[in-house]
Amino acid sequence: MDDLRSLREQRDELRSQLDAIMERNDSIDDTESIEALEQGTARMAELDASIRSAEAKARYNEMREAAAPSYSFRSETTTRKNDGEYRFEVLPNNEVRVVGGGSAGSDATFTGDYGASIPVDLQAEMIRRLPVLAPIRGFFGSTQYQNDVELQRVASRIAMTTSASTAGGNVTAESAAYTEEDFVLERVRSRNFKTAAKSRVTEEFMRDARGRAVAEMLLQHAEEHGRLWDELYALGLGADAGPEPVLLTPTALAAASGDFANAAATPHAEINLQGFDNSDWAAASNAGKSELMVEYLTNLRYGQIPAQYWGGLKSLVTQEFFALLAGLTDGFGRPLFQPLNLSSPEASTAAGTLLGLPVTVTNNQTGTAGDSAQTVLAVLAHSEDYRIFDRTPYSQQVDPYSRGDNGEVVYRTRMRSDGRWLRPYAAGMLHTVA
Repeated sequence: MDDLRSLREQRDELRSQLDAIMERNDSIDDTESIEALEQGTARMAELDASIRSAEAKARYNEMREAAAPSYSFRSETTTRKNDGEYRFEVLPNNEVRVVGGGSAGSDATFTGDYGASIPVDLQAEMIRRLPVLAPIRGFFGSTQYQNDVELQRVASRIAMTTSASTAGGNVTAESAAYTEEDFVLERVRSRNFKTAAKSRVTEEFMRDARGRAVAEMLLQHAEEHGRLWDELYALGLGADAGPEPVLLTPTALAAASGDFANAAATPHAEINLQGFDNSDWAAASNAGKSELMVEYLTNLRYGQIPAQYWGGLKSLVTQEFFALLAGLTDGFGRPLFQPLNLSSPEASTAAGTLLGLPVTVTNNQTGTAGDSAQTVLAVLAHSEDYRIFDRTPYSQQVDPYSRGDNGEVVYRTRMRSDGRWLRPYAAGMLHTVA
């Protein structure tokens, strides 16, 4: 504060000097006055910049002092409890965060001040792993909501006709009555399905295990949460027990779940379907198979999906079907699949392009040519056609107390999410037929 006060005093003094020069002579024409004004103006700008910097630092320090105990701006963190060689902080929600403990270097995994359940770099790495292990999440993206929300979804669309001679036609004569058209919206609630797991390690293991043993355990938790959720997005778990499935046709979903009377009652009944004829495929030559593949994929995109939704489409395919696509070429010997030179799981979920569309590969549903009817091989969709709702993102908890008498530390991980179809009529599925 003393530095800021000094800077302001210097600026006020300089401004008084410049004002005095201007008051002495309104029309400055002597060299000495001109130079004094130029130098004074430049110095004034420097002082203003320094004052802004000092004020910003002062606001930051005030925020740091007022920060809640669960978040620390400093390298040192106030501890609420001290249990032997480990120090932990108990938060209002009863989560326990490791904030240090022991001598420097005494523990390979938890040394120094972390101010979080796990080290920040490890936490960032776990978050980064989620989309890598969850291609469907990367394909559609996700939205996080802190509480229960409801969105509107079109249940019945307006359908106009061009017939002027029949009732209900929307082409009308002059002064004729307007034709009434209705549509229906339904509310889509973001539900909160949960996956949870825990692992226990002994104090001896934490101290004796070499390398990043505990970090590896937590990374495996993150990977498995990502894989399991992607499997749930792919296949669902019944009408009210899990997300709505991305890789089940309406007919297959109705057959697998007794919650739907028939395919028309499923949430994505309006999705555009293209059959993949197993009989034609089995009878075709190698060149004929490439032609069939182009025919099926092209017809799905341009024949089934309405033209107004062609823009922004991308492909989601099963790993088995992708392996089949990767070996096919067109009539000129060029591969149908074009890999992206710079693509990598860390940078993008898209492996390349197929007939001009980005391709994402998922291994959470099997399916290829020759499989039983209604097996989904590929989905063409936009990011907004299916919505993934995260109520609580991937999070973890360290508990040194509940098993403390046994010398064990418990690590708990959890994630709450849901997936719902919002615009199935803009997407398409390629599935097998007998």
